[in-house]
Amino acid sequence: MSRERYWAAVVGCGRIGMTMEEDPKRIRPATHAGAYRDSPDTELRAVVDIDPARLAYARRLFPEVGAFTSVEAMLDAVAPDIVSVATPPNQHRAVVEACAARGVGAVICEKPIAQTTEEARAMVRACAASGTLLLVDHGRRFDPILRRLRDEIAAGDLGDVVQATAYYTAGLFNSASHMVDLMRFFLGDVAWVIAVENAAVSHPSDDLSVDALLGFASGARGVLQVQEVKDYAIFTLRLHGRAGVAVIDHFGFEVERAPLRDCVDFSGYKELDPAGVLRQGGSRSFMAPMVEHVVACLRGREVPISRGEDGMAALEVLLAIAESANARGQRIALRS
Repeated sequence: MSRERYWAAVVGCGRIGMTMEEDPKRIRPATHAGAYRDSPDTELRAVVDIDPARLAYARRLFPEVGAFTSVEAMLDAVAPDIVSVATPPNQHRAVVEACAARGVGAVICEKPIAQTTEEARAMVRACAASGTLLLVDHGRRFDPILRRLRDEIAAGDLGDVVQATAYYTAGLFNSASHMVDLMRFFLGDVAWVIAVENAAVSHPSDDLSVDALLGFASGARGVLQVQEVKDYAIFTLRLHGRAGVAVIDHFGFEVERAPLRDCVDFSGYKELDPAGVLRQGGSRSFMAPMVEHVVACLRGREVPISRGEDGMAALEVLLAIAESANARGQRIALRS
């Protein structure tokens, strides 16, 4: 499918769907709706929400865009090429399957992809059967700086990555979904997890806070640690290779790489070289490259880098972490 401009629709007019566009501190576009509005390759044609107040808000923010209370009615009236699913996870499957049934070209589903692996698997199968591209908005996967870092690490710039340390806030399924996916992005499949609940840290009412140890199929290990969001927000991943360290910091906006040098104070050792640290990045939008990527996929120029299968694999890790935490630290193996 290749067009000059693709028609887009957003289902769910909440924070990531639309309302964070008005946060004065966020780099725009900050939402699905804003990204489609700003891209020269897409045209926002419709929004959907069952909440009258949110739909009224959407009409005020985008008065030229069709507003619907029914996904099916929107699909029949507009026939969009791209649909973003920004509803709560318990509604993802129904929306994605409705899009697949009508042959929508691409669906971008918010994280986590679903509540259960069975739901996620059904979504992946429905889209595969209809030829619909299914992507999951683990947004850092789309970012050019982080994609380049992944390629450099895969090429051996850090040597074998053997350890990772990650910090997150605000719930396992809410925020750690991004971190677990980012760890998979750099380190590959997770083989097993051990987790314990951290009752001292707050989280959304339908979520939980956990600290976890992840064993990767490569042999690498990762530590996932939760911090109190009421104290400060943090989203940081440190990747320790045999030839250096990379740090993804400030919510993914900043990247540092430190090479090795001969140890200054002790003979016979290597240490990280602070004088050789390379820094790149800065505040930017993760939503704009998401739309750029899905358009490139529809035009046959790229293959999806955040597939439904990737979202399902991240969900499996999250569910295994929750299972281990509920079993007081039992080691849970993931299916190979």
